[in-house]
Amino acid sequence: MRKILLVRTDRIGDTLLTLPVVKPIKERWPDCKIDFLARTYTHPILKNVKEIGQILNYDPEGVHRGIRGHQLLATEIQQQNYEAAILFYPRFGLTFALWRAGIPRRIGTSHRWYSFLLTDRVHQSRRECLKHEVEYNLDLLEPLIQDLPSEIPQFRLAIPEKTKRELQEIFTANDILGKYIVVHPGNGDSAPNLTLDQYRTLIQQISLSGIRVVLTGVNSEKEYNQLLKSEFTTNNISDLTGKLNLEQMIALLSEASGLITTSTGPAHIASAVGTPVATFYCPAIPHTPDRWGPLENLERVITPKLTNSHCQMKQCPHGTQGCLATCLQDDQINQALNYLL
Repeated sequence: MRKILLVRTDRIGDTLLTLPVVKPIKERWPDCKIDFLARTYTHPILKNVKEIGQILNYDPEGVHRGIRGHQLLATEIQQQNYEAAILFYPRFGLTFALWRAGIPRRIGTSHRWYSFLLTDRVHQSRRECLKHEVEYNLDLLEPLIQDLPSEIPQFRLAIPEKTKRELQEIFTANDILGKYIVVHPGNGDSAPNLTLDQYRTLIQQISLSGIRVVLTGVNSEKEYNQLLKSEFTTNNISDLTGKLNLEQMIALLSEASGLITTSTGPAHIASAVGTPVATFYCPAIPHTPDRWGPLENLERVITPKLTNSHCQMKQCPHGTQGCLATCLQDDQINQALNYLL
C-alpha cells in the first residue's frame, strides 16, 4: 500500500487551501494512505477529512523545538514508513526532519538553500502571486502524478452530527432563529482590514434587511466586537465571539446565508462548506486575492478600484493598513451586501 505524508504547518486557511491535493492522489491510487503533519490548531479541520488517515502533530515551540526536537520529529516520521512526503510550507527544520527520516521521495520547492535535502524539486516561486495558492499546491504533485487534471478539484469539509447538535444548543442559548449572516471582523493582522465604521455600515444594512447578524472572532477580539455591536440598539445582532471552537465555527458557517470578512481562515472555511462569501481584499502583493481569495467565491471578492493593477504592499502609499480603509467606495460596500442578500 502506498503511504504519503502531506506537510503543512502554518495557518488554518493555508491548510484548507492544501486539502484539494487529496482528491487527485486518491483518484490515482484509491488505496493510498494519506497522513498529514500539521499544527494542533488545524487538527479539528483535518480529523473530519475522511481521506486523511493519521494526523501527526508538529510542535516547534515544544517537543520539536530546535535541531534536537526536529531529530525527534524525524524519528516519529521514520516509524511510519512513508513512501513519499510533500512539503507545502518550506522550512529548514521540516526539510531536515524529512531527510533525516529517510523518506525515499521528498518533494518541495527548488529555490531554498536547503532544497538539496529534497529528492524532487519543483521550480516555483510564490512571491509574485501569479496564480492561486491551490494551484501552487497542486504543482507539487507533479513528481508523483504527471497528468494532473486541468480543473481545480472541489473540496468540501464534513460536519459531524455531534457538532451539529452542539450548534443547535448554541443557537437556543443565544436566541438565534432563522436566516443569519456571519460577520467576522478580525483577521489576526495577517492582511489589511476594514475600519470599524465600514463594518458598522455593513452590519446596519444587513440588520435593516431583517436578517440576523452573527459576530464571530477569537477571545482577543471580544473588545473590538463588543465596541462594534455597542452602536446598535437592535436585538437582531448576536455576538458569539470567543464562544465557538473551530468545529462549531465550521458548523455555524455551513448553516449561514453568507459570510462577510477579509482575508482570513473563515473565508476559506465558508467556501469549503458551500456558503457564499463576500470578502474584501487588498489587491497588493502578497495579499492579492489572485493567490489568496476563497476559491469558490472569487467572483464575490471586492477590492478597491486602483490605477496600479500590480501594486506591492511594501510600496503602498496608504501605509501598513493598505487601501481598504481609504479607497473602498460606498457602492462597493453595498456590492458585498448584494452578493449575499
